[in-house]
Amino acid sequence: MRKLTMFIAGFAVMLIAGIATAQLGGGSDQPADGAPLAAPVEETTSTSKALETTTTTAVKAEEPVQEPEKVTETAPQVDTEAPEIEILHPEDGQVFEHKEVVFEGRTEPGARVFAGDYEAEVHEDGSWRIVLWLDAGRNVATLKAIDAAGNTGTDSVTVVYERPEDQTDKPKGEEPKDEEPKDEKPKDEEPKEEPKEDEPKEEPAEWEFTAIQQYGSCGEEVPFDVFYGEGRPGMVVEAGSEYGSGRAVVNEKGHWEMKITFAEAPVGEEFKVVIETSDGHRKVFGFVRT
Repeated sequence: MRKLTMFIAGFAVMLIAGIATAQLGGGSDQPADGAPLAAPVEETTSTSKALETTTTTAVKAEEPVQEPEKVTETAPQVDTEAPEIEILHPEDGQVFEHKEVVFEGRTEPGARVFAGDYEAEVHEDGSWRIVLWLDAGRNVATLKAIDAAGNTGTDSVTVVYERPEDQTDKPKGEEPKDEEPKDEKPKDEEPKEEPKEDEPKEEPAEWEFTAIQQYGSCGEEVPFDVFYGEGRPGMVVEAGSEYGSGRAVVNEKGHWEMKITFAEAPVGEEFKVVIETSDGHRKVFGFVRT
């Protein structure tokens, strides 16, 4: 009984002490060991509705696309027309007493004119000029024009060269007289004809020296030029320059020609070519390597 009373008294003390302890700790937010209290969790219910947005873009009406104008390709025109060429001098059938004759005419501007292998001098307006040598008798000279497209046109003229030695000598100073009746006289009384003095013979005309340059410039790998002319048969013609020289002898017809190469000539620099003869004639020409 005594033990029971002591147990109840002890239990009561312990119960009172526990209640006191609970009351002292109920107002503190910190736990006994000093660790922070966890934040109270509030249960919330959130309902969010997705915003529906409608974007309207104004579409501009498309303008019709203009197609580029079609360019009609025209095929390049090919020049197939022959250049015109006309010989103005000499006239057809004209007779000359000298073999050196100047031929002149006109052609299409820009065209080149040739008489055989010889080229004429052509001016910007199409007028041309060339000196040719005639053979005795009838000569047919054909001049050919060549344009930039390679078309050719021709014209011809016939001339005659009558050398002085071929002309028939006619008596000078004798005019035909009207026949008058003659009195018949005895033969022994007729006057005797006195011997006539021989008339002086005409000496051949002096040969005039001429020299012509065919090109004046050349763009070949080995540039060259051709020189030709007229002079006394047997006369020596020599050509000299810094970069080339030549020599020719006038033939029995009075014609000479030579071709000179200028292999070491500089490009674009003009230099002089001097033509000299054994008779003392001298001509100077210029040449440019292109």
